[in-house]
Amino acid sequence: MRASTCLALLIPAVLLGLAGCGGTGEVAPPPGPDTSAIEGQVNVAGGAGDYELLLDGQPVPGALEADGSYAIEGVTPGRHRVAVVARDGMTGGYCSVQVPERTRARAPEIVPRPGGQIVGIVTRRDESGVYAVEGAEVTAQPAVMIAADEDGERPEIWPPPDDLPTFSAFTDANGSYLIRAVPPGEYVVTVGDPDSLRNWTWVWVEAGRTAVADFELRPEVEPGVGTVRGRVMGVRDGQSEPIAGARVTIMSEMPWEPIGPIELPPAPPARPADAERGSEGEGGDGDTCPVTPGPGDIMPPWFESVSTLTDEDGRYTLNAPSGWASIEVWMPGWQPAWEEIAIRPGETLIKRFRLEPWPGDWPQPGPPPVPLPPPDGGLEPPPPPVEEG
Repeated sequence: MRASTCLALLIPAVLLGLAGCGGTGEVAPPPGPDTSAIEGQVNVAGGAGDYELLLDGQPVPGALEADGSYAIEGVTPGRHRVAVVARDGMTGGYCSVQVPERTRARAPEIVPRPGGQIVGIVTRRDESGVYAVEGAEVTAQPAVMIAADEDGERPEIWPPPDDLPTFSAFTDANGSYLIRAVPPGEYVVTVGDPDSLRNWTWVWVEAGRTAVADFELRPEVEPGVGTVRGRVMGVRDGQSEPIAGARVTIMSEMPWEPIGPIELPPAPPARPADAERGSEGEGGDGDTCPVTPGPGDIMPPWFESVSTLTDEDGRYTLNAPSGWASIEVWMPGWQPAWEEIAIRPGETLIKRFRLEPWPGDWPQPGPPPVPLPPPDGGLEPPPPPVEEG
């Protein structure tokens, strides 16, 4: 079976993420009752003083010797990840080792390789505002590939292997984080908060460069429909007056998803390749993955917006899909207003607006000017007579 990628989400960094983890690991004799440890060797280039040893993302001061050997005492039994990272943050190596009880586990040799960095800020937004998130774990893992068979079979999703390398860090008091010495490739960066929206993103890491992945976490909102109503007033010379005919628009900030069971539609019949155009067809883009709704599915637009006009008292009422959205009020001659809101299913949100006059003269609507015809009525002058010799 041949496969062509429908999304270019190959696992480009799996092997690089395991670079330097040669061998399968050896187990030494037990060190003593109720204790475990990890021993290993780092192929240091430029001296051990240029590197920092980490166990499961946490520094282990003084464990790395001048010759590159190390011993980590007091390790709990289980699977652990040993890392060595250069102090410049761009070079490092990683290895995983299984530690049995009361055993000194021998880890594979680590060979540092050039990599990049992933940095960002994690904030949380709710009805009270935006604030930094401290102590949130940010994890980066190589991307996973989704492929479709060229013969028209159903798409195939390749799940991540069990030993997929993981790179992680925790945010500080300012919500900032730094993941150092990440091997080059494409990654899914995730914040450990499954109850929030926008908790993952894609980044591409290059050696010697920094990739940025910022997160703004928001509480999950149940799907449904809510109501937003209110009044639009104008303030002029200290006096308030209702504004009739103002346009109020609500734009959903999150895409709608299909409602109902999500099932792949039956695969279309395979189309023989055109001999003149080649197996990839015209344009050479290869087969595509058609996305069509299955039976009973509802496929609304990606982003939904609803609008209305205020009545003579400046009042409006709008029903909109629940979730995070923005509401905008616009009226010629007045400064527009904009605000971010959270719409709850089955609830009514009251939003009132007070508009200020637009500074200066606002162009008044009217019919477009009609251009005057030229004096000759728009006819071109006749050509000059041609003299015969």
